[in-house]
Amino acid sequence: MAPELIMKQAYQGHVVDLFALGIILFILYTGHPPFNSAHPTDPHYKLLATNRADLFWKQHQNNKPKGFLTEEFMDLITNMLQFNPAARPSLADIVGHPWMQGTIAERQTVV
Repeated sequence: MAPELIMKQAYQGHVVDLFALGIILFILYTGHPPFNSAHPTDPHYKLLATNRADLFWKQHQNNKPKGFLTEEFMDLITNMLQFNPAARPSLADIVGHPWMQGTIAERQTVV
């Protein structure tokens, strides 16, 4: 849930949905959620909310193979999970992001 919903502030539905999409993408890629709650007091989310994404990603690098979390992936997710809704990318920005333009797994690899 986006921070503006948790803090009972005014929100725009499509911006909240893109935040949720960032969480879902993170979970699908890493196998676990990025934080417990998108509230500025949550230890993991606080790092993103206070522009300390470097520390956020350092914590998530633990127990992952080297290179698993690419710069492009981290950039996309960091932007999608911005505390300030106005700073989050649009759907067109997300689709055009370099990570989204990368290679796609072949069917036989996925099945």
